[in-house]
Amino acid sequence: MQKVGLFTPIKINTLELPNRIIMSPMFSNSATKDGFVTNNTIKHYVDRARSGVGLIMTEHTSVSSIYIHPGNRLQISRDEHVKGFKRLVDAVHQEDCKIGLQIAHSIYGAGLKPSDLTNEQCYEIIEDFVNGARRAKEAGFDAIELHYAHTYTMADFISRRTNTRTDEFGGDIYGRMFIHIEILKRIRELVGKDYPLFVRISAEEFIVGGNTLVQTRIFAKELEKYGIDCMDVSAGVRFDDGGLKGYSDQRGKPTIEYPDGPNVYLAEDIKKHISIPVITVGKLGNPVVAKSVIEEGKADMVALARPLIADSMWVRKVKENRYDLIKECLYCTECLYERHDPEAYIHCMRYTCQNACPANVEVPVYIDLASQKRYKEAYQVIQSENPLPLVCGRVCHHPCESLCNRVKIDEPMSIRGIKRYVTDAVLEEYGKLPLPEMEKPNGKKVAVIGSGPSGLSCAFFLQKKGYSVTVFEALPVIGGMLSVGLPAYRLPRNLLEKEFDVFREMGVEFVINKRLGADMSIEDLKSMGYKAVYIGVGTHGDRKLNIPGENAEGVLSGVEFLRKLNLGENISFKDKKVAVIGGGNVAIDVARSALRLEAEKVMLFCLEKREEMPAHRWEIEDAEKEGVEINVSWGPKEILAKNNRAAAISFKKCLDVFDGEGRFNPSFDEYSTNTVEADYIIVSIGQAMERTFNEKENQKVELRGNYIKASFGGYTNIPYVFAGGDCVTGPDSVVRATSEGKYAAASIDKYLGGDGQVISIKKHKRELSRPVDENKAIRQPMENMACKGIKDFSEIEKGYEEESMLKETNRCLRCDVLKCSRL
Repeated sequence: MQKVGLFTPIKINTLELPNRIIMSPMFSNSATKDGFVTNNTIKHYVDRARSGVGLIMTEHTSVSSIYIHPGNRLQISRDEHVKGFKRLVDAVHQEDCKIGLQIAHSIYGAGLKPSDLTNEQCYEIIEDFVNGARRAKEAGFDAIELHYAHTYTMADFISRRTNTRTDEFGGDIYGRMFIHIEILKRIRELVGKDYPLFVRISAEEFIVGGNTLVQTRIFAKELEKYGIDCMDVSAGVRFDDGGLKGYSDQRGKPTIEYPDGPNVYLAEDIKKHISIPVITVGKLGNPVVAKSVIEEGKADMVALARPLIADSMWVRKVKENRYDLIKECLYCTECLYERHDPEAYIHCMRYTCQNACPANVEVPVYIDLASQKRYKEAYQVIQSENPLPLVCGRVCHHPCESLCNRVKIDEPMSIRGIKRYVTDAVLEEYGKLPLPEMEKPNGKKVAVIGSGPSGLSCAFFLQKKGYSVTVFEALPVIGGMLSVGLPAYRLPRNLLEKEFDVFREMGVEFVINKRLGADMSIEDLKSMGYKAVYIGVGTHGDRKLNIPGENAEGVLSGVEFLRKLNLGENISFKDKKVAVIGGGNVAIDVARSALRLEAEKVMLFCLEKREEMPAHRWEIEDAEKEGVEINVSWGPKEILAKNNRAAAISFKKCLDVFDGEGRFNPSFDEYSTNTVEADYIIVSIGQAMERTFNEKENQKVELRGNYIKASFGGYTNIPYVFAGGDCVTGPDSVVRATSEGKYAAASIDKYLGGDGQVISIKKHKRELSRPVDENKAIRQPMENMACKGIKDFSEIEKGYEEESMLKETNRCLRCDVLKCSRL
């Protein structure tokens, strides 16, 4: 008989799952006020789907718009909700993952108990559930879970403590379960016998006068009898009354004080009394414990909620036996109750900085090493996940800082500033940046198309793994947008070359002036002996305004302007007026560069309101300090030319950039206009992928809209071709692109017979090297020099001196190690 383990497939009715790990339903606070799915909702679940979880069971979703828990809760109470759920289901399915919907009802949220309801209202609850199930199936969910546990209506009805009714909805255990069975019978009839139905129950209420296993065994048998396919066994009910206050609720989501798997025995008991699969839940983030539960037959599946919040890649890391990479859930429950912004969607409060980093860099670890002046080790911690520490120390948009727990005391840490100091200190001491540990060459060749951050990252991790990597670059310089898209005042070229030297010393071969599609094809590369191809061509194309006069002389593309500038072309705007169109970071770079090219006046116009501008706040502020004039809520209407040369541009007032569904769909006041004189008009409204790479291929790489269609890990429709970075995601950050390249490198390694482990074993334990100081301490400022004069492209930001950097590192609260009193 085959041994059953955590990664043994299982079948629930007709639903086949690749493993026995479920993402447990857990409130994400990501819905709109009316219960609609948002982009944050989709991102939350897609991130976990990519981990390889067997089944996602979406958070408790209300079948009623009246009887609902507080917070930004998902609803499926109206037919209008279905459209958003279809988007969610489609997004999860694209990651080759199954998804179910847990449907719930909460009279507790309205301050009621079963005895407060009329008989008619009880029957209305049944109809609400049936309609919710109908919508869930229509949305394409693979399964439905009925929420009969915790602080929800169905738990109130089954409990002998809260249900004091004497009609058909109350009385003994069979009367108290009447409403549950009616709902189940109606839904089973609706969805058919082959559709998987799950149910979540509280096996023990852990409250005086509440249900125990004695009652729950009877309940479970009846639920199986009437068509439930899988029993999700939880525990606990209330936290506001009866017995030891808070204990019942804690048993439903055990905290750090509890041993691992404190509720497993409940599932084990129920499993003995029914014949359908049983799920256990509650503090099962220790993979050794989770595995033993399945292997010892105590339950058929394990459900994880908070561990997947702490580490969305938990499943993948456990499957690959990379326990050293797991960000261990500390079961503090701060993700639920102590977020900085109660309106923010749920995220781990222990690894806020690391989880916010797209490259998954161990921020607290390298900050701790920097505080001990162990700069080379700190650099190596960064480099192990992100091969561009020097670049990101200067140009990263540092999302890690936006979630820093330090804001509960004073200000977030200057994480990017510390990273910059670390790289500069290593460079100063050794004269170059250190190489990673390299594996022996394996004789296999891989081609990387594009030397931007995505391509460089893929090349780094594959070369480190023993592959022979050649990077083909269409431009006359390597670096992609790092070299031709970023002004030198942000990223000095001599320092960028120091980063590139790491790749050269590793043995990565660079071939410039070689464009895929024009100079070679993917088939050519295969015939040259390359076993796999990674496409990271970025988004070097521009977007047009599509307005009259756009083809006039003096109208430039922002991307092309920066490229020419960085390749050394002689450009001067001396005594000229320049209008820049766009509100993003590229537009800001264009505007600030124009000032340095002696422009008399630089004006930036964008559709967005000030607070909606996609450019980073600090970039906008710096641009204004240097003299850029920011004009918001204006859309270009017509470019006015004299003798076919731009002379002015007219605008119309933009009222809204997005429509009611959050889609880009600007609306204008056609009668509110503005015309300004301009000698040059530089259009920076977005970037596009150039498709020439695909034109000569017999088997073309499949596209999705304007970009390459690639799943997580870079897989395309051609087995040996992978893709990532901006040509897949659309224009994004440098650090996001490095992450894309890293994951694709792991996929390529697997494809070519490797184990997919491109990240080195972690050497540093998460532990304190000094006491944590929770007293207020100001964030150490970094000097940001004003534009010193005409044609000055010297670096604008000065880094820390060591004394300031050390003071900044001492502000770290080491949230990943302990629970600080102020948090």
